[in-house]
Amino acid sequence: MKHFYFLLTVIFIVGGLGSGSPGRAADTPGPTNPEAVIAAGSGVNLGITRLLAKAFEKENQTITMDIPGSIGTKGAIKAVTDGAITLGLISRPLKEEEKNLGIVEHPYARVAIIVGAHSNVREDTITTQELIEIFKGTRTTWKDGNPIIVQAREKSDSGFLVLQAAIPGFKEAYAESHEAKRWTLYFNDQDANRALSNTPYAIGVTDLGMVATEQLKVKALKLDGIAPDKERVMNGTYPLSRTLSFIYRPEGFPDGAKRFLDFVTTEAGKKILQENGYLPLP
Repeated sequence: MKHFYFLLTVIFIVGGLGSGSPGRAADTPGPTNPEAVIAAGSGVNLGITRLLAKAFEKENQTITMDIPGSIGTKGAIKAVTDGAITLGLISRPLKEEEKNLGIVEHPYARVAIIVGAHSNVREDTITTQELIEIFKGTRTTWKDGNPIIVQAREKSDSGFLVLQAAIPGFKEAYAESHEAKRWTLYFNDQDANRALSNTPYAIGVTDLGMVATEQLKVKALKLDGIAPDKERVMNGTYPLSRTLSFIYRPEGFPDGAKRFLDFVTTEAGKKILQENGYLPLP
């Protein structure tokens, strides 16, 4: 029954994505009966995928890219496996059991995960110990005395999974606060990003790419004195990053989707990624 209702949800989301839909990458009218490629999944990937799709459509006017709102990485995996969408957008690696579902994982970019603060926060750096104390609830004010407003995600969020793995003590601190329900939880990236961008003195977790593509009023804090950027992600100096990937079923994979994946690796595609804070992958 859950399987049935999931398919109904996906069909409802993508079913209305024809001409003029908010999910379209571009609003320019195209040729009659163009080939449609539906790409859906993690909110982390949405902004950059829409920018890539808009540029791709300009060069390929017989193909339309339909990109609805977030259904999450887990939703993308299920929708691709069930054949409900062409391309899935995921922001974490496939788990071992997911690799056995007959889908292909196509990584295309890495991006720095950041500890972000609302633009009115005066501080520009934070230590990992301070971060642990904030998310545990034992540090409640910024150094100027203003209250720290924590904007949190569920424990399975790809950004929080990276923090839990990379920062000793963070997992336990966050689990304790999660159990105590200390913070407001957001269950998709766009809601969490808006809250972080619009709430004075807020702190949260996002990434450089979403700050750029969603035009967030968010300050990327240095972590233990290290600024998050592409170069430090590439050389390993900055410890927090994630890989974005497309997933698809290889059988019957349409030509339009293949051409889109090829476009992402062209110089034009790489330029879009780099201009928005991403590190293109080969």
